[in-house]
Amino acid sequence: MKFDNKPNRILIIRTDRMGDVLLSTPVFSALKQKYPNAFISVLIKSYTQDIVSGHPDVNEIIVLETPKHRFDFKTFLKNVRLLKHKNFDTALILYPTFYISLLCRLASIPKRIGTAYRLYSFLFNQKIYEHRKKSGRHEVDLNLDFAQALGANVEPVLFKIHIPDKNEQTVKQLLQQKKNKQPFVVIHPGSGGSAMDWPLKNFGQLAKQISANLKLDVVITGTKSEKQLVDTVIAASDNSAIRLDGELAIKELAALLKMASLVIANSTGPLHLAVAVNTPVIGLYCPLQPCLPERWGPYHQFNSVIMPPNIDVCHKCDQNSCKHGNCMELIDVNQVYNLVVSKIESST
Repeated sequence: MKFDNKPNRILIIRTDRMGDVLLSTPVFSALKQKYPNAFISVLIKSYTQDIVSGHPDVNEIIVLETPKHRFDFKTFLKNVRLLKHKNFDTALILYPTFYISLLCRLASIPKRIGTAYRLYSFLFNQKIYEHRKKSGRHEVDLNLDFAQALGANVEPVLFKIHIPDKNEQTVKQLLQQKKNKQPFVVIHPGSGGSAMDWPLKNFGQLAKQISANLKLDVVITGTKSEKQLVDTVIAASDNSAIRLDGELAIKELAALLKMASLVIANSTGPLHLAVAVNTPVIGLYCPLQPCLPERWGPYHQFNSVIMPPNIDVCHKCDQNSCKHGNCMELIDVNQVYNLVVSKIESST
């Protein structure tokens, strides 16, 4: 079902993690293409702001900070007044929470589009009737359903990540300091707890093989909090890799991934960031239902995914009772390396 009235001031809401925001960005472009004169605002959390900043199809970024452990009525009312003051006529609630849904209702946004299957879905007056967890569809396409509800054409699917020249220069200088040689491969071994990960020692062994056999530099990325994780990978690589953990802001990480010949990672935001900047990827995915690559894999690149062999889909992981233990250990380093070779050869 589509609205009859043309939207003029559109609010798109995605207040969760980096990868989720990235996979929502094609919605911005689809709506701007349909309604070029519409004012498009995006409501996000502060730590994902750099994903959206500079996006050519976004007129405004609104940063929302909500208490994590308790409801702050004063802050809530402040947020209601903020959104009400901006006079939005349409809200697309891509990531529904009760807080956000009530916020839009009390801000008197006339058209509120959200999923139909939440306890608080009565707060939406335009509903998307699809169970996301059971759809078997990619998160990008599920997000684009909201744009279609406003009459937008969702083809082609466009990722537009703005990388300022200054960030590219910063990365180039940093790589020079690390005595990096071109071309290079990036390995991002963490996932922030969003999925089951491939063992760190395997990432290290893979880095060692790439460096020794393909004569390519390997750059390891991660956040400051992942220092010990990267320590383990570097040690397993016999110190053959270059580490950049904790040294890159999001725009700089995007610049690095754009320069890379290949990015290897678990299911995590940087993998989707690499896809968005058109860099080949290899994604390592577990067979948990909420993490399956059909929904969360590199977009339209299922041949870039490796999963544990001969493992049925699980709805809950219990390594203590599972006969496989950590099934991600069943992904062989040589299997990943062979795909690396194939990817590198096809890009040269």
